[in-house]
Amino acid sequence: MRLILQIISFIALFAVIYVVILNGSDTLTLQLWAPRYDEVAQTVYHTTKTFNLAFYTLGVLGVGLFVGVCAVVPFYLAQTEKLFAYKRELEKSSVKTDSSTSQVKVLQAKVEVLEKALKDALNNRY
Repeated sequence: MRLILQIISFIALFAVIYVVILNGSDTLTLQLWAPRYDEVAQTVYHTTKTFNLAFYTLGVLGVGLFVGVCAVVPFYLAQTEKLFAYKRELEKSSVKTDSSTSQVKVLQAKVEVLEKALKDALNNRY
């Protein structure tokens, strides 16, 4: 799934680059929200701004990438924090397992020593 998403993102990026190359000389006129009223002509004028379409497309791409990263980073940081907490728990449980295993071995050795001592004591008694 991750590989498919990466392939789709690269295809989309290359498509944007292709559009930028095709529209390098075209311009785009945007109407900004700043109405002005001319009382003499009794008309409303809006402020317009003319952009190169290639730069506008790259700007939209950059803003989109920034917003995407800002949207994903909190989830990524939360996942890494959970992963580190899980690793710490695993380390703690493995240390407990190792210590309990060593305690069991020590107890088994003590039992063997006591059994041998009991057998020797019983054999010496008769």
